[in-house]
Amino acid sequence: MELSDRNKKIILFSGITIFIIIVGLGIFGYAKVLNTDLFYEGIHIEDYDISLMTKEEALQFIKDEKEPTIEKGSMKLTHEDKEYDITLRELGFFYDYEDAIDQLYSIGREGNIFKRVKDIINARNKGVDLTLDSGYDEESIEKIVDDIAEDIDVEVQEANFNFNGGNIQITEGTTGKDVDREKLSGLISNNIYDLKDIEIPVNEEEPKRTKELLSRINGVIGEFSTSLGNSTADRVQNIRVSSRAISNRGVIMPGETVSFNETTGPRQRQFGYREANVIIDGEFTPDVGGGVCQTSTTLYNALLLADITIVERSPHSIPSTYVSFGQDAAVAYGHLDLKFRNDFDYPIYIDSGVSGGRVYFRIYGDRNARNYTIRIDSQTVETIAAKVKNISDSNLAKGKREVIQQGRNGYRANTYKSVIRNGKTVSRDLITKSYYKPREFIYRVGTKPVPASPPKPPKPKDDKKKDDSGDTGDADDKNDKDNKNGDDKKPEKPDNNEKKPKED
Repeated sequence: MELSDRNKKIILFSGITIFIIIVGLGIFGYAKVLNTDLFYEGIHIEDYDISLMTKEEALQFIKDEKEPTIEKGSMKLTHEDKEYDITLRELGFFYDYEDAIDQLYSIGREGNIFKRVKDIINARNKGVDLTLDSGYDEESIEKIVDDIAEDIDVEVQEANFNFNGGNIQITEGTTGKDVDREKLSGLISNNIYDLKDIEIPVNEEEPKRTKELLSRINGVIGEFSTSLGNSTADRVQNIRVSSRAISNRGVIMPGETVSFNETTGPRQRQFGYREANVIIDGEFTPDVGGGVCQTSTTLYNALLLADITIVERSPHSIPSTYVSFGQDAAVAYGHLDLKFRNDFDYPIYIDSGVSGGRVYFRIYGDRNARNYTIRIDSQTVETIAAKVKNISDSNLAKGKREVIQQGRNGYRANTYKSVIRNGKTVSRDLITKSYYKPREFIYRVGTKPVPASPPKPPKPKDDKKKDDSGDTGDADDKNDKDNKNGDDKKPEKPDNNEKKPKED
């Protein structure tokens, strides 16, 4: 049976009416849902369901669930027999609860009504789960690392060498430890979520001077001494101060270079030096530090006999009286230095002292490594005669002569080192050429005429007990006196204290 057009219209109108009613009822129902202050169904934080909770309830709920994991969470850090249990709380670990709550609460509450309804339906049907953001306090990690490093770090201690009255005492050194703080901080921050055990990274530094190495200092390998002669007490004091500084320097390791001047310091009163003769412009003049050149010269010869490498050495401007030509070593702070280097594979120690009117140096090393001895000798290859200069002086009586500048001869000397093995010379090498500059004699010679002496009265013929020579000896006496002030005057004995322009 076919419906009439009128019936068709009635049915269509009824359907539309029913649809409108259904939609209206749905909108009314969702309007109520859209206006709620609760989380929609299907909302989770790290698998924890917070559906139908208020923001405050959800925040407290998730805190109650997650905070205990922070309190219980820890990692173990170890180094040898040391252990450190570090909790997440100590590391300043935290969860960003508020941000997660805000993000989840916004679901179904953003956009137009259709988007909101769609988001609510999707959350209910498919579910939404959000992972909490977390973090840690870098300053807390830094403090923990600093505390651990303070507990573990140890400065390297070199083996100690003590020389007392010829007795050698050696104590073992200690390995240094230094926590690699940057690396440890990275390990901790990367391990916060895994909480695995961590081996603390520690850098170790072994002593350069070990007991085994220092034990190779077992005897004298070279020694030398020089006489102090008639040195003043102040000059001897300068020698004592400078030689003690060399000994106090301690062990000299393989490959190490030593400067005499750096070791003995400036020649100043504050360092214990006193005034004694030094060489200034070729003459002896009192100044602070006089005599130190005898220290350097004595040390130099001991070093040669010990076969130590000489890096820098200079001769004096005036030959020394306490060693042969070519075997001296002048020093002048800031100008002339004595430098030497230990090229052995074992350390050496230098002992020194002033005793019995002499200054001595003894070089200690490995006697077991020496199957030879050293001999040092010098040859004067040229003597350079000093020139003589006479200056006429009309104010000085003719025949008179006075010294203006005391001169001296110059010399060239070669020094040789011989190696003796089993009593035989196996080598002889030229090691230095020394030049000592001559110094000109300068005299003032009188040209002033001398008045004629009045004639002497004749001697009585019967005076037979008087001098038969007929000469009173006055002229001879006068000439003797002139010689004492002239050519025959001997140069002052060098005190060999030098520096350039002042030689100590």
